[in-house]
Amino acid sequence: MKKLIFPCVAFVLILASCGPAAEERAKMMQSANRTADSIANLIKTSMDYAAEGAGYPNQVAVPAPTPATSTVAPTTTVK
Repeated sequence: MKKLIFPCVAFVLILASCGPAAEERAKMMQSANRTADSIANLIKTSMDYAAEGAGYPNQVAVPAPTPATSTVAPTTTVK
């Protein structure tokens, strides 16, 4: 049992110490920054449209539904 523990611990430590290369980390950071900037621009654009009181471009206004009226005449019951 003891003979198995040391190689397993050494293997795990070696794997943990190996991380992505510096170039890969830089690519990941660029991708993360680009995504964060895109989200920030989307939120800013949405807030600007909301502040102007205008809808989004190419948005069609939908009229509010009117209350339904009954066309059936009231009936009387016969006793």
